[in-house]
Amino acid sequence: MVVSKKIKAYLRTYQPKAHFHVNPKKAFDTYFNLTKHYKVRANTFFKKYKEVIAAGEGNYRDHWLAVKGRRTLKHRSYLETTPFSDLKAFQHILPSVPEESVLHLSNSSTIRYVQLFNDKPSVDQYCNRGTSGIDGSTATAIGHAVQSSKQHILITGDLSFFYDSNALWNNYIPNNFRIIIINNGGGGIFRILPGNKNTDDFDTYFETKHQLSAKQLALMYGFDYIVVSEENTLIEQLSSFYSEGNQPKIIEVFTPRTLNDEILIGYFNNFND
Repeated sequence: MVVSKKIKAYLRTYQPKAHFHVNPKKAFDTYFNLTKHYKVRANTFFKKYKEVIAAGEGNYRDHWLAVKGRRTLKHRSYLETTPFSDLKAFQHILPSVPEESVLHLSNSSTIRYVQLFNDKPSVDQYCNRGTSGIDGSTATAIGHAVQSSKQHILITGDLSFFYDSNALWNNYIPNNFRIIIINNGGGGIFRILPGNKNTDDFDTYFETKHQLSAKQLALMYGFDYIVVSEENTLIEQLSSFYSEGNQPKIIEVFTPRTLNDEILIGYFNNFND
């Protein structure tokens, strides 16, 4: 299911000639253009489809790869000039995740930033979607880590982390468990939405502005704690963050609350020309 409102709006505006939904049970007409619902499994559908479709020549693949190449160059050039921010932090964090590990992602900004970067095929990724909710991300990651031999990493926003911090209160967290907190001082996802920002009502009821730190929680629950607030320190700390230790670890990355949204909006605008 597509979650992004931008992608939904795009597909509703530029509708295809036909829209087929393949699922044994349900068909959601998300784009208001459903042509037919095939109530079968995907493997069955494509096996039959292959028998009746005629092979043809086309340039769609070449066109798609050319567009992808241009987008990749713009992605890289934008990041080269980007100051330290949520976007810049994810640029360094994601390549640092060890191969063959398990990566848990919280809502809501985290999962959206991650999809802007290439992932590692050997890394399993999970995210609690819920109803656009932030609850349970930490508990899920810890629960999974307890019953797995792989290293587990949770990347979470500050609100998601503090909301579910009671999940740290147990005696079974593996020493190789890692938490990366992106602390931008509030619900930064709301700053990219249209409307007035930097008002008392917005700060209190939408963004939930705060000055909290995970330091005391880490101390109370027996986590090794690292704090960073600039790019070079983040790169340096990530180089040894996943190594073996006698405690699970938390690295808290502080980013500029009022700059992150401008950088992310600029990132998307970078692809408009």
